[in-house]
Parts: sequence; structure tokens; C-alpha cells
Amino acid sequence: MSISYRPRLFLLSGMATAPNFMETFGEQLCRRLEANGFQPEYRLLFPYGDWSRGTAAQMLEIYRDLRLRPQAAARSIGGRRAAEAIRSVFSGDLPVLIGHSGGGVAGVHAAELLRPALSLPGILTVQIGSPKCPVSPAGRERALYIRGIGAKGGDPIARLGSWGGWVTGDSGLRHRFRYDRFKHAPAYRINLALTGGHPDYFRGHEPFVNPDGRTNLQIVADYTTAWLLERWGSEKGA
Repeated sequence: MSISYRPRLFLLSGMATAPNFMETFGEQLCRRLEANGFQPEYRLLFPYGDWSRGTAAQMLEIYRDLRLRPQAAARSIGGRRAAEAIRSVFSGDLPVLIGHSGGGVAGVHAAELLRPALSLPGILTVQIGSPKCPVSPAGRERALYIRGIGAKGGDPIARLGSWGGWVTGDSGLRHRFRYDRFKHAPAYRINLALTGGHPDYFRGHEPFVNPDGRTNLQIVADYTTAWLLERWGSEKGA
């Protein structure tokens, strides 16, 4: 498969993470995309800072951003930081924004800012173990949401936030409002059977091996790659 751009993967870390937290994941994605004929690169971003910055300050910024509607993306602290970092290195290739935890919130907001700024409506976003934040109509069909499901249940961070909103429904002669909890949700959502919890999506070693013999890292990287290839093929054929 050939395509007219080289993927530029921007990996956005969440709160108080290690400087290399998503590095192995970026390497794995690039290997898979190279095997499909692409020439990808990845870059690590820390829209709220890494573990050297105060946790309380990062938590407050993420909480503030989480409550924003898509039309208010310009007020997003993490979204603005990520968008500025991406624009500073933009060279014409299509960026893909992949965020873990709070980084997924910043990624959604940054994409809202970048689509008009760079005239790139096809920017894709991937949220991994992220709180729920509303996605715009323009971004929904280009957004993937991944939640880990382990032996102890789902990722608790993924329970935070909301995609909901009120919609009108025709009921006889009267229009009534009803609450739709998926009104602003990403169009693509998947629960993956993983081992461990919220910090373990990118573990590539024992004991983070599932019954099928694959590690969390392999499962998340495989699914993310497959979705990117599917979406790029769909965009190209449109």
C-alpha cells in the first residue's frame, strides 16, 4: 500500500510519566508501519510535563481541559502546548496524535486546533486509557478510543469524564429531549483484554502476557496499526 504522505506520530503522555514512557510503543508502531510500506517517524510530547513537574499542577490542568467542549479547544492548556509543538516541526506530512491518559485529552483538543490551522481535516487521534472528553463532529469519525479490560475490571481512569449530551427525539406530536451518553464519543471504541492496569498498556514483558501469548504492548500496537491502516485506506479511497 502506498500513500502520499509519511506518517508523523506524536505520542502524548499523561500525568507525571517517565520521559521515555511511550518510546517503546512508538518504536513498535513504526516497525509495523514500515512493514506496510510507510516511512514513519515518532516524537514524544509532554503536554502537562513529565514526572519532574509537580503532580498537583498537572492534575488541575488535565481536570480543567477535560471539562471543555470541542468548540473551546483554544482554551485547552495541554491542547495548545501540543498544537504549538506540532506546528513548530510541521513539514507537510500528516500528523497522527496518540495520547495515553490525560495526553489523549490534549490530543483531541490539539487536533481541533490543527485541522483549520494546517488545513488538514484528516488528522487522526488515538486515545489510550484516557478520560472521556467530548469530540467534535468533524473529529469523531477520525478518532479511536482504547480501554484496557483486565482481570480486575476496566481501567478506572477511562471511567472519568463524559461523552454525553442532550438530543431531541420525535415522540408523536411533541419533541422530547433525551440524554445520549455517546453523543460526543469517538466513532471507534474498543475494549482490549490486557494484563495489569492503567500504567501497563505499553508493557512488553512478563508478567504482562495474555492467554494468546502476546504482551500488552503487542496487542495495543497491533490494534492501533490496523486502525490507522484502515482509516488511511478509507480516506484515500474517499
